[in-house]
Amino acid sequence: MSKLKTKYYETRPGIDTLRYLISYSFLTFLAKRAAKREHRLFTEITSNIDRHILSEGLFEKGVIEMLVDVIKRVGQRELMIDIGANIGNHTVALGGLFAQGESVEPHPVLFRILSANVIRNNLAHVTCHNFGLANEQTTGTLAEPADNHSIARVKERSQLPPETFGLSSEQFGNEYAIELRSAQDFVGQFGDKLNQAFIKIDVEGMEQEIITAIAPLLKRYKPLVGFEWFTHSQLGLTELVTSLDGYELWGIRVNDVGRNLLWRSIKLLFTGRNYTLERIDTNHLDEVYPLALLIPNGKLD
Repeated sequence: MSKLKTKYYETRPGIDTLRYLISYSFLTFLAKRAAKREHRLFTEITSNIDRHILSEGLFEKGVIEMLVDVIKRVGQRELMIDIGANIGNHTVALGGLFAQGESVEPHPVLFRILSANVIRNNLAHVTCHNFGLANEQTTGTLAEPADNHSIARVKERSQLPPETFGLSSEQFGNEYAIELRSAQDFVGQFGDKLNQAFIKIDVEGMEQEIITAIAPLLKRYKPLVGFEWFTHSQLGLTELVTSLDGYELWGIRVNDVGRNLLWRSIKLLFTGRNYTLERIDTNHLDEVYPLALLIPNGKLD
């Protein structure tokens, strides 16, 4: 029998201890910054969205600030429906603007984090739902990379191939069986409240399917709608969203695009990251819009 070991290291002398001191000090710095912020979210450092939240307080903070201004100007603040809520970035940041919130997230793990973030931020008027939305009642497979839960996609229905994210199918190795419910039935249950609603749709390639499903409700009630749009992979969205009567199509543009990461980082250093809100010319589309907006006619006048 080997001799009983009585000494165990947490960090070993030298490089290991230096690594510990640097990483722990940096994380402590981030934690102290986070403790002072208006919004507090539970995060996981391996994911892209979460690292932005740890660094800046919110993911796409400029988009959020622009949305706050648009929502206040449009004045439709009875109901927010967050379809594809993830861990609750938009739900938490915008929830206080509305009398009622409904957040939809099919991911079995992220749903629990979303629920915790809603509780942590005292959003008692927000209800979280652990299913996805589609044009029918069915099931699906939610696939994500092991190191980035921010791009989970329903692999049987998404219009965005893995290559959109610079990845292969094999890299979307984490899979979960999920429930999908009728988008028309779910959204339609809120009836006249949709007259005063904001609906955000960020579902990694199922935007067209969901907007098609709820199109009769959009035509009837005219809620404000925001949706993520990869224009090269979602060509049918152009015809769909321009065919909806009573709406103007606007886009939130990212203005720190560039040839590669190094070039964008240098550009970011000198110009910062900013977004602009512009009317969309469908003959000159950007490659991606973090959110395109369907704004009821005359609401931005």
